[in-house]
Amino acid sequence: MSFLEDRMKSIHSVEHLDQINRWQSSRERLSADKHRPQYHFSPPENFMNDPNGLCHWNGLYHLFYQFSPDGVDRVHWGHAVSEDLVRWKDLPIALYPDQENDCFSGQTLVEDSRVIATYHGTQSGNAIATANDDLLLEWEKHPDNPVIPIVEIDENSGSPYRVFDPCIWKEEDGYYTLSGVYKNGVRSIDCEGVDHIFRSSDLSDWEYVGELISSDYNTEPGEDYAVPNFWPIGNGKYMLLFFSHKRGGQYFVGNYDKGSHRFTPDYHGRFNNGPLAIGSLHAPSATIDERGRFLAIFNVKESREPQGWVGMMTLPTHLSLDTDNLLLVRPVPELENLRVDHCAIPDKTVSTGQEQLLDEIKGNAIEISLKIDPGSVHEAGINVLRSVDGQESTRISFFPKGHARFGTALLQIDGSISSKRSDLVPRTPEIAPIDIGDDDLVEMRIFVDKSIVEIFVNERQWLTLRAYPDRDDSVGVSLFARGGSATFSDIEAWRMESIWPELN
Repeated sequence: MSFLEDRMKSIHSVEHLDQINRWQSSRERLSADKHRPQYHFSPPENFMNDPNGLCHWNGLYHLFYQFSPDGVDRVHWGHAVSEDLVRWKDLPIALYPDQENDCFSGQTLVEDSRVIATYHGTQSGNAIATANDDLLLEWEKHPDNPVIPIVEIDENSGSPYRVFDPCIWKEEDGYYTLSGVYKNGVRSIDCEGVDHIFRSSDLSDWEYVGELISSDYNTEPGEDYAVPNFWPIGNGKYMLLFFSHKRGGQYFVGNYDKGSHRFTPDYHGRFNNGPLAIGSLHAPSATIDERGRFLAIFNVKESREPQGWVGMMTLPTHLSLDTDNLLLVRPVPELENLRVDHCAIPDKTVSTGQEQLLDEIKGNAIEISLKIDPGSVHEAGINVLRSVDGQESTRISFFPKGHARFGTALLQIDGSISSKRSDLVPRTPEIAPIDIGDDDLVEMRIFVDKSIVEIFVNERQWLTLRAYPDRDDSVGVSLFARGGSATFSDIEAWRMESIWPELN
């Protein structure tokens, strides 16, 4: 019996057990959907949105998320638990709305004796709840909620702040919380982005400190800094990981002055490089685990009509800095424990205009690893979820910087022919820059899971796209090149085990 299984056997509440059984029944009912992911987290039923409060408590990882069960319009905090960040177990709902209309997004702080959750109560303000039991089942809301109430907007003079989805951390002089997204009474989608900082010694009385950051630096006009996650990421630097209601998940890396409580970015980057809320990455939750890793997970939106469930999570990802303070992005190594049926094939050279099928690799729940020497090509890459005749296929491309107008190499996932279905919302490709040297190999790790494709390239860039192949034979893989020849090496693939028993 595993550590988690032993902990699960300690649940004796009839209400809790009934919910766990309900989630299992719902997962079994929804398992007939061929686009239900096998090794990504998806909701047991109905609607899931932002991840919340990712944390590592007493040897277990906890994931909370905006959740509306079947037949319920109000948003709760759903809850799942894992020993390894990979194999999740559903737990009962963690937070129910009471004085607020909904329990919207927020984050957690792990202390020695408890976990503190802060969240946004809609039409109310930002609230606090705490738990200290082994599985974080028994949450106690603060009696003074909302501890930071919504401040009415003064259209003439503006207000110093108006709170939204918060995060929380602790310094020597007390607790701190961060919250957007209004400046001078105006929501920051109509002005520059802003996040406000508050301090408390007792979680009850909070004083307004000021603006942690207020800037339009490296962002488009109208972007806000919602759903913030603010943690040290190494080398003395901090990361502000957040969600823009205009352009999705993104981040700043920079310096935090604990005296002035101001954050000064060194640089900015994006994790969403396509249309917001159409089949790509959305909002984050992040934590520092007991091993000191900065871990992040995002939700991914649908681009089809609801089929009894909505939304899923990305793979958990380890974010860190190299010696030059540039961001490294890696899927957590625990995912390798899902690998089975290993396949390695010889190096391939693909000539311009050629598509070379890899008959040894097939599947719609797989991981593929390879390296590309692009030579002088204009474009080189790999097709996944390819039907036998190529009518359905998801294209993953690398464009060397020598052929890009502004000298920046580009990555692309193109889902324009991923599916023959007629009920999908059309979208443009996901296209992102990547900093890669002229002589460097392109190292790709590609994760395909029924209706999602995630790629990690040279530990520098991460792209995500939803795909819904309709045909049963859309499980093929091929290599291609244009404008020259490319060499593909170290080609390996694995079938990935399902983390859900009903999908085995």
